Amino acid sequence: MSGRNAPSARCSSSTAGFTLIELMITVAIVAVLAILAGVGYARWLRTSKTGEATAMLAALKGGEETYRAETYQYLDVSNCGTSCAALPTSSTALYYPSSVPNDQRTPWNPLACIGTPICANFVKLNISADNTSAGVYYRYAAAAGPATGAAFTFDGRAYPAANDPWFVAKAWGDLNADGVYAQYWTSSMDSTVWSTNPDE
Repeated sequence: MSGRNAPSARCSSSTAGFTLIELMITVAIVAVLAILAGVGYARWLRTSKTGEATAMLAALKGGEETYRAETYQYLDVSNCGTSCAALPTSSTALYYPSSVPNDQRTPWNPLACIGTPICANFVKLNISADNTSAGVYYRYAAAAGPATGAAFTFDGRAYPAANDPWFVAKAWGDLNADGVYAQYWTSSMDSTVWSTNPDE
């Protein structure tokens, strides 16, 4: 037998780890992902709130069409008529459930103020919010008028000749309380919901 010993395995004394550069890159990537997630979440919240406006306008449109089927005219919910050429500026009192929007929910309960004309009109149309107790973010108004046979401009939008009775409904909001208002409209003259500044 040879006097040589079998070679033994050598243990490395070096250990694996992150260098400072790798750690900084990892932290930067996590920070960017966190920012993107925050922006995405904020956009998702705003989008979920704007869904309220379109749903309420759809309900308002349905209520108006039902009212017309029974009375042959649309209901001037805000008691505005043709004298009100601009729903957001002519009178903030035309809106329900409160005058000027902000970033807080306002209770929606027309039965609580049935003595006022706008509340009574929303009750006539049987309009209710999805979450009555929590309230709504937007303020709502609707104006209606008779057939005039003439084209007209209402609230800054041009409409075709009113050969039939008409209505215009509007949602008005300020979801981030910066004084820039989101506005949504629908009318008896088309099935579209129009908007300006929808993320506001």
